[in-house]
Amino acid sequence: MKNTAIPLIGVCCLLLAGCTGSFAKVRTAIDQAPEWYDARRVEIRGEGYPKIIDVPVIAENQAPGLTLEASKARGAELRAVFAENARAVEPANTAAEIEDLRETVRRGFAGAQANSEFLTDEEIEAIRSAFDVPRVTRGLRAAKR
Repeated sequence: MKNTAIPLIGVCCLLLAGCTGSFAKVRTAIDQAPEWYDARRVEIRGEGYPKIIDVPVIAENQAPGLTLEASKARGAELRAVFAENARAVEPANTAAEIEDLRETVRRGFAGAQANSEFLTDEEIEAIRSAFDVPRVTRGLRAAKR
């Protein structure tokens, strides 16, 4: 009994010392928590939210619809300021130019030759002949058959 009591007491003392240090560290961490920590803790607990039974009372001068005319006039002012701004200019590309670009990109992905204004037929043939290595092209032709 004496042989087990001494180690048990030693282990308990070590655990107590370790826990005491841990509690102090946790308390220090909580004290040094960022400013949003308390708000988040309240939110997680569900505190501070209004109850469904607490229906707000609307004052007579705050009735919905009273400020619609003022907001409509403010919206018209903002649209006018936006239209006068240099950044509100329509894009330079017309729909036809955008469609032409789309068609060129589509043809490129489909494997068709791109716009002929890019390279002449002679330039294309020169590029192909520069990469025409007989042992490679023979192997590719044989693989296609």
